[in-house]
Amino acid sequence: MYSTMSERKMVSLARSLQTIHAIAAELIPGDFPPRSLLRVVAFKNTRAFLAEFQSDEFIGFMQPSMRQHTLAFGLGSRSYQPLVVAFHEYTHYVSRSRYEIFIPLWYEEGFAQYLGATRQQGNKTRIGEVNSRRLHRAISRHKTTWQTTLDGVPRLDWHEHNYASHYAFAHAVVHFLHHGFASNGEPMSDKVYDILLAISNGGRASQVVPEFAGVAPAEFIPTLHNHLRETRPLTYTKEYDSRKFSAVQERQCLSEIESRKLLANTLIRINPARAFEHVERALMLAPQDPELQVILSYLPAHDTLSSYDRIQRALEFAPDNEDAHVRMGDLLSYNCLDVHTQECDYLREIASQHYRRALHRDPYRVDAAFGLGVSLLKSSRAGDGLNYLRVAHQRVPWNARVNYFLGAAYLQIGNLKEGVQYLNRAALWEEEVELRNQAISLMETVP
Repeated sequence: MYSTMSERKMVSLARSLQTIHAIAAELIPGDFPPRSLLRVVAFKNTRAFLAEFQSDEFIGFMQPSMRQHTLAFGLGSRSYQPLVVAFHEYTHYVSRSRYEIFIPLWYEEGFAQYLGATRQQGNKTRIGEVNSRRLHRAISRHKTTWQTTLDGVPRLDWHEHNYASHYAFAHAVVHFLHHGFASNGEPMSDKVYDILLAISNGGRASQVVPEFAGVAPAEFIPTLHNHLRETRPLTYTKEYDSRKFSAVQERQCLSEIESRKLLANTLIRINPARAFEHVERALMLAPQDPELQVILSYLPAHDTLSSYDRIQRALEFAPDNEDAHVRMGDLLSYNCLDVHTQECDYLREIASQHYRRALHRDPYRVDAAFGLGVSLLKSSRAGDGLNYLRVAHQRVPWNARVNYFLGAAYLQIGNLKEGVQYLNRAALWEEEVELRNQAISLMETVP
């Protein structure tokens, strides 16, 4: 937690997030993978958040990662729902951590909107709160475009469109799925997982959702309108004793170095210049801190040394540093991913040694297992690589690239059925066009 927030406010926030966690976990099937780690960076208000990120395009985000998800947001100091952004982004974390299947953007954002509107008063939590007039308007706006919104593959870049309206429409669909009823009277909430599974396996959402609801696609928009008109109440209440949550019992303050490392890691992708400032100031206090060297390796445009030189320094300062070994493995193998020369074969072997060093220190390092699996696969050792790729998949089953390389490994050992299954997921889930096309090309080689 960010150190300038009062302790009372931090404890209250932590308990509120744990309540949302418990609610979301009840609604989402599955178990958390081993060591599903989350880093929460909370700012005492929106102004403090914007001062660091220096962008007014968002006031919170959830950044998924193999190693550790990052959740960052500012509290709404002048809102009757100051935690709406925190709840919204935290719901993204729970979704990404528990679902082992593809979650389309409309559902992920709609579910985050759905739980983001949760109201907590004492030990009572009201779920499903909506601004029905706003949702009716969004449904009407999507009368002719709803199929495109639900079927977008890869994920639609909603920020190039009226994303606020898309979010509201997604909220309406998710509210129907969790509170509505199919035409035969069955609760739609009992069908959510099967709907998402069907979409994950390649089904078109614009066909799958109406089919499970028992209506024709042409009747879907009227069905959503009728749901909001006829469903009463639109919310339900659950009781939780927030005092039972134990994670807030242990509290400690971050030092200035720890705070600056935390902020730098959070800012790397969004505001690298500001991240570099934090690292520079931290280096004045701890010039031989290996973690600061690793962070700098991700900021070559602002640094006087290369990424490789920074990791060399990190390993000189701390020869067993896991982050440095994983980063070195990535740097050595990245440019050799699809290159088969004597030099690249050598670099992949050295990279594999670094990944193994990291795994020896921490067997739960997903990024190290993934890197080692890919290095072995590209070194024509698919059988050996498969074991590590399966470990990575077990912990981050939602990751498109893990699915891609796992599918490729299965093809190399002759297990075509498994290979196509994972490659198909990669083709559906991957946002980068080139890698998605590679997955499709590999599937086309299968007789």
